[in-house]
Amino acid sequence: MKTFRSVLIVSLILLAIGVVSAVSWFLRVQLYTTRAPFSAFIMLVVLLAAGYIFMMEARGGKLFPVRKIRAFDAIEEAVARSVEMGRPVHMTFGFGTISSAMAPQFIAGLGVLSHIARLCGKYGAKLITTLGVPEAIATAEEIVREGYYSAGRPELYDTTYNVRYLTDQQFAYASAVQATIFRENVGANIVVGPFYAESLIFMEAGNMVNAFQIAGTARETQIPFFVLVADYSFIGEEIFAAGALASGDKETLASIRGQDVGKFLAIVLIIMGILALLLPGLKGFTFVDILNWVWKVG
Repeated sequence: MKTFRSVLIVSLILLAIGVVSAVSWFLRVQLYTTRAPFSAFIMLVVLLAAGYIFMMEARGGKLFPVRKIRAFDAIEEAVARSVEMGRPVHMTFGFGTISSAMAPQFIAGLGVLSHIARLCGKYGAKLITTLGVPEAIATAEEIVREGYYSAGRPELYDTTYNVRYLTDQQFAYASAVQATIFRENVGANIVVGPFYAESLIFMEAGNMVNAFQIAGTARETQIPFFVLVADYSFIGEEIFAAGALASGDKETLASIRGQDVGKFLAIVLIIMGILALLLPGLKGFTFVDILNWVWKVG
């Protein structure tokens, strides 16, 4: 019943958008900006609707399994190895501001940090969290504190040691993280979040101290560096799935299914576009001509 109601609400929203669009077309009123295709807005609405429906189903008790991610499973091995070697675990999730477009990746990094903190509490490992996001300092401190306290090891928590804010300037942050990896001789180097030119700097620093390395980002230009150097890598949107797995929240896991809907639609549109270019009589036809509805006054 809840699922039906959710589908009905989403359908009514889409119908309302269609009606308003049709009225604006007849009145020749510019309703949408020419700088962004309206098709992108439609895709956004569909993805939001899919995520909402799956989250409502999760609230009703439905389970949405997520495939195993080897990099996520390897985090426990990384922590355990560090304990055996008597070396600390290092984790960083980037620099900048959490109000930027990179916010989802910062949140995913915080989710992975919560999982690492619980494991460090479980195994009695020392955790060093470096960050360059000033807005996330209090959150990171609370996540690490909760990880140790929930495992019954409050004596291992030290704010100044466990959480280290460095700077929000790119290469100053990169240099400070590199120095931390060397100075502390970390046993595991875990890097998850949005990263830029500093990505390979972190991986090379970890490699020079023979650390067990796990890395991931959704920035496609940096993924090759992580895949090349790290022992295990989160590729693209796997960092968001890792954040959901770390939280264990059913609704968050259900939202991953909504992302799968977006991937399926993207694949379908790509195939349709290729066919439109190859089939005779359709040359020069583009779907954006239909999907990008923009009307101007007069």
